[in-house]
Amino acid sequence: MEENTRLTIEETLSKQRSFFATRQTVNLKFRLTNLARLDLALRQWEKKLSDALWNDLHKSYEEAYMTEFSMIYQEIRNHRKHLKRWSRPENVTSPLHLLPSTGKILHQPLGVALIISPWNYPVQLILNPLVGAISSGCCAMLKPSPYCPHVSGVIEEMIRETFDPEYISIVQGGRMVNGMLLEQRFDLIFFTGSPALGRVVMQAAAKNLTPVVLELGGKSPVIVDAGANLDIAAQRIAWGKTINAGQTCIAPDYLLVHQSVKDKLLKKIAACFEQMYGSDSQQNNFFARIITPQAVERLQNLMKHGKIVYGGHVDPADRYIEPTLIDEIDPDDPIMQE
Repeated sequence: MEENTRLTIEETLSKQRSFFATRQTVNLKFRLTNLARLDLALRQWEKKLSDALWNDLHKSYEEAYMTEFSMIYQEIRNHRKHLKRWSRPENVTSPLHLLPSTGKILHQPLGVALIISPWNYPVQLILNPLVGAISSGCCAMLKPSPYCPHVSGVIEEMIRETFDPEYISIVQGGRMVNGMLLEQRFDLIFFTGSPALGRVVMQAAAKNLTPVVLELGGKSPVIVDAGANLDIAAQRIAWGKTINAGQTCIAPDYLLVHQSVKDKLLKKIAACFEQMYGSDSQQNNFFARIITPQAVERLQNLMKHGKIVYGGHVDPADRYIEPTLIDEIDPDDPIMQE
């Protein structure tokens, strides 16, 4: 099985390199046509993708449209509008010692791009980079996350129905497949995920001097000083933290609050949670779920440190964690290290 997967990856990559060598992807009309094709495909598959997002993340259609579909549609529109200008050669001034020669910058595609996407925004973070690959004239191999099987399955159906595999292909699997992909030489790697896996990707890319785009998670502090508008701050913090149940790389991660306004702010954030999701957010169709039972267990262990001042309810069977505020956290606690 493992050997068959490796051979499939190698054969597909070889076919994509051959197709790229025909220079068809460089043609401006070809790129614009395929951007339009992706736009149409997304509109046709939007309902199935939305249903899959509900199954994997309990993500409502409204949230899915705002954080996934609308961003891809906007990206496609932007590329279709500006691609002709972006692809034009740029005249540049020659330095004195090279006169009377003239120079131009020619914008050329790199070749075959590998796009590895995460589970938290599994539609947007695989198709938005694909927009860039198509627009620039590259071929692409897509690797969706195995942690959202419903979305990954629909994405695969959509891609296979829309594009020839020698142009845009898709590979499914877990970390073992990631390892097989990273053994290959791609011309660009676009990876979204954790810093730990980002290091693995960069190390593999370095062997071939492959350029990489790494979009990684991290700590995102929110600083609230004594003069802040607490109503606005509380609304923004509560909204930003609970979108996708907090599973966003730039979600507010911890608060640094002036002592004089701390208690007021915490009460206002708690009130905002209840205003948005009611007194029982588990029953609210607009509150998402944690991606896997293993992730719930990990987060539940992180919640053992400090003092819970709001929330704290966990239902592992439903992959539900209530919006929670924890006080008296030490910088060395595990929750501040991840």
